[in-house]
Amino acid sequence: MPDRKAYLTREEIFAGLGGVNDLLKEQDVQGEICLYGGACLCLAFSARNSTKDVDAAFQPTPIIRKAAFEVAVERGWHWNWLNDDVTGFLSHRDGGSLEAVASCEFSHLKVYAAKAEYLLAMKCLAARMSEIETLVEGAESSSDLEDAVWLCRKLGLTERGDLLENVSVYYPDSPIPERTDIFIDEIMNRMHPAT
Repeated sequence: MPDRKAYLTREEIFAGLGGVNDLLKEQDVQGEICLYGGACLCLAFSARNSTKDVDAAFQPTPIIRKAAFEVAVERGWHWNWLNDDVTGFLSHRDGGSLEAVASCEFSHLKVYAAKAEYLLAMKCLAARMSEIETLVEGAESSSDLEDAVWLCRKLGLTERGDLLENVSVYYPDSPIPERTDIFIDEIMNRMHPAT
């Protein structure tokens, strides 16, 4: 199979999900996909034009995973373009935190996306150490940081306490890791640059 593309565009993600829908239709199976991460920012918020992969939770898991693999083979994408690695970061209090993606209406696949508040909380709690190390070393930007700043602006969250409160709404029993503290500091630095 060809090497994975560096990024999938909004249009490609939509086409990939359409391909999954077609394969579900052939089997007369109804499926659901809940988008998180970059794909959510692409399709639900139009905040990005592309993303590396599609982070999602989906049901029925084995059937959608197989359909996604077949789409990958057909399109020359990485086999894991649609993955459920994000499920380890899902909140146990995510009821009401998802909404249907109006631009993704398919016959056999319902597509939902995390609301902005939930997505921001996930990005803060899941801040990747590799990205934190890059930020500490003085890198100008990271996609997670850019996404978090965009989400803060969309939600009107301007203070550190606002972000911590937003995280605690979705993860009330999770201690705030040091990497999340550093990540939130960087968000604040970007939102309130020193003059």
